[in-house]
Amino acid sequence: MSKPTRKPLGESLAENFVYGKSEPASPSPQSSETLPTPEKEETLMSRLLEAPEQKEATIRFTVDLPESTHRKLSILAAKSGCKKAEIVRALLNDLLKDLND
Repeated sequence: MSKPTRKPLGESLAENFVYGKSEPASPSPQSSETLPTPEKEETLMSRLLEAPEQKEATIRFTVDLPESTHRKLSILAAKSGCKKAEIVRALLNDLLKDLND
C-alpha cells in the first residue's frame, strides 16, 4: 500500500501557513508545474521521494530547535509536500552515511 503524496504549496501559501499572515495568498497554479529550487534542495528532495521504506525499528528522538530553524523546516516541508520528519531523517542519513556501524 503506497502513501498518498502531499500537494506542494506555493511559496506564499507556505509562508502564510507558517507565519499565519491574515492577507489572502495568491492561488497556486493548478498545473503540474513545480517551483524552481536550489540544486542542493533538489538532490535532497529527489532522495526523499526515491527512498524505499525502511523496515528497521524506530526510536523516538526529541530535539529543541530555534524558532527560525523550525520555521524554515516547516516552509521546506510545505513546499516539498514531505513530512518534516522525513526531511530530518534524510539530512541525518546524509551526514552519518560515512560512519561505520
